[in-house]
Amino acid sequence: MALRSWCAILAFNLMVPVFSWGQTPFNHLDANGDGYLSPQEFKGPPMAFNRLDRNHDGRISFDEAEGSPLREQKGGPREQLQTTPQSKTGRQEASASATAAATRPLIFIDTHNHLVGKAGPGARRSGGEGPAEMALRSMNANGIKLSLIMPMPQGTEQPHRLYVDDILPYVQQYPDRFAVLGGGDTLNVTIQESVKSGQLTDQMIRRFDSDADALVKKGIVGFGEMTAEHVSMRSDHPYVAAAPDHTLFLRLADLAAKHNLPIDFHMESVPEDMPLPAHLDQANNPKVLKANIPAFERLLDHNPKANIVWVHMGWDNTGKRTVAQTRQLLGKHPNLYVSLRVASGMQAKRIERATFPLDDQGRLKADWLALFKEFPDRFLIGSDEIIKSGDDHPSADSITSTMSMIRQLPEDLQKAIGIDNPQRLYRLKK
Repeated sequence: MALRSWCAILAFNLMVPVFSWGQTPFNHLDANGDGYLSPQEFKGPPMAFNRLDRNHDGRISFDEAEGSPLREQKGGPREQLQTTPQSKTGRQEASASATAAATRPLIFIDTHNHLVGKAGPGARRSGGEGPAEMALRSMNANGIKLSLIMPMPQGTEQPHRLYVDDILPYVQQYPDRFAVLGGGDTLNVTIQESVKSGQLTDQMIRRFDSDADALVKKGIVGFGEMTAEHVSMRSDHPYVAAAPDHTLFLRLADLAAKHNLPIDFHMESVPEDMPLPAHLDQANNPKVLKANIPAFERLLDHNPKANIVWVHMGWDNTGKRTVAQTRQLLGKHPNLYVSLRVASGMQAKRIERATFPLDDQGRLKADWLALFKEFPDRFLIGSDEIIKSGDDHPSADSITSTMSMIRQLPEDLQKAIGIDNPQRLYRLKK
């Protein structure tokens, strides 16, 4: 029997009264809510499963089910997102269409993602979609109401610069779906200039303060993405590092406290000097990574009113960012928050590491769940997906992977981590 026939039969058998509007057969079959169908969840013949599993990773993703009855909503085919709004009315219609196309209730807040490419018609290349439209499609599929977007933490010799002014138009175009952080494109660059030159001049300090003030006036909800240790992952990817207690980081903590804006902080965990891990051995990284946790604690202690979000827990390149370390730091520093990320590549490869929150079957580990329960008001969602035309970045689908972990939490923790904590920390409207 043809693939579409098998899927049609499967879809027909799922059209039961509890199958609500806006939900697809795919969602109904996805029992654990991880955004994929396993062979056990699919319940169809192996031949049909194998045909839909186009990348042969043993699962069917929501995107792989495109064009099959598994993606058809009750009441008609899944609505397509409007991708070419030209006017205020058009933008409103596009936003409404994006919401109508949601496959899950839009309730969660994702505090860390990147849209790459300048806003406007010229950014729409892949199937008529630009980065914002691609992000909305993923957000809708995963129940994400709002995504905080920001420039990456850049250095003095960054080959491809992304500025906050490049992404502000996305926020203006979809104000109910995006908010922006800033500083990775300017403040972080000034810190790197100081590190590279070995000095901090009055001119640098004045520029730093002026850039921070300009960002506040532009309506940012936080400073970021800042970095104290950003390893290079390939030859064209720079290594960027600075002491967490650098004078300008301490100055930023004071500015953050003054404006009640959190700092989004990227830093690999290096408790003591250590040799560079073998998988990072390439020309751009140093052979020895310098200890940064003691200096990070000095930053946290410098101004207790400055809230700092240490991003990317669950994606660890040194093997040192453990549950035990996080528990200790959260216990000592009430102004420390942590955002969670499950890298799509690690989940797809079923990688098993102590510093990865899921086991090789994609299940949340007990020690991680215990940590979340111990500090329910200190964790956030931070998928860190870099979304650009072509959808070919290695981080693609990290939103789905991260949400697969969040949906394994008890409902009270889902609400705290996914809704309450970011609303309070970033002062977002409910």
